[in-house]
Amino acid sequence: MQAGSVRGEKLVEAWNRSDATYIIDQLSDDIILEARFPKMPVLAEKLQLTGKKKFALGLKIYPRDFPPFNIVSATEDPHTICLVLEDSDKDLLAITIELNDDGRFARIISYRSGKPKRKSR
Repeated sequence: MQAGSVRGEKLVEAWNRSDATYIIDQLSDDIILEARFPKMPVLAEKLQLTGKKKFALGLKIYPRDFPPFNIVSATEDPHTICLVLEDSDKDLLAITIELNDDGRFARIISYRSGKPKRKSR
């Protein structure tokens, strides 16, 4: 692993400007997303999505701009991107992104410590 992650930084920049097109372009068709304690309009302890179409639909129906993140830590190697992010509530989020042989995001695993929180509207 190397310190820093150009792809991770580009991903967070795209997220912060709510650029769903860029984000979706990074995904493999069979992407798996697993999120523990996500901040969502609906209270959930765990979210799991499988497939690029479901992921894209989830981004499309998000009720507002995506919540912004600051990068606390970023590392990568040819098959993995690891990010620690801080949201506007100062909560930390750990994300591991596994890349397939084509360099697309094959699996995203995110973990937010604590209890599930409903994001205020």
